Amino acid sequence: MGNNGKSNPDDLLVSEESAALAEDTVEIPSTDGMTIITIYRHYCKGCEICSEVCPKDVLKMVVATDRWEGSIVEVVNMDNCNACMLCEHQCPDFAIEVRSLKKEKRKKAKEKIAGEK
Repeated sequence: MGNNGKSNPDDLLVSEESAALAEDTVEIPSTDGMTIITIYRHYCKGCEICSEVCPKDVLKMVVATDRWEGSIVEVVNMDNCNACMLCEHQCPDFAIEVRSLKKEKRKKAKEKIAGEK
């Protein structure tokens, strides 16, 4: 809302854009819930780098007729993911995020041990 209590058309556009981006974000957890891959579809340009560097064939490019690139990344074997993060680090457009709760817990444990010394 604007300063005068009325809706601002620009605010509406931002809200619609935010909603569209949220719909274009896909989170895929592993069966045990310890690894999560987030695909930001609106950033993916279909370059195939992520699917090529993945050592476990977790990612695959699929046809996307609604995109000018013609393809987009998709998670196809989530439980094969070892959270190596090669896909995330190699993606030139920051379209992939990998979270490993195992690695986060391990890091916190190491920090706690280091803090006790």
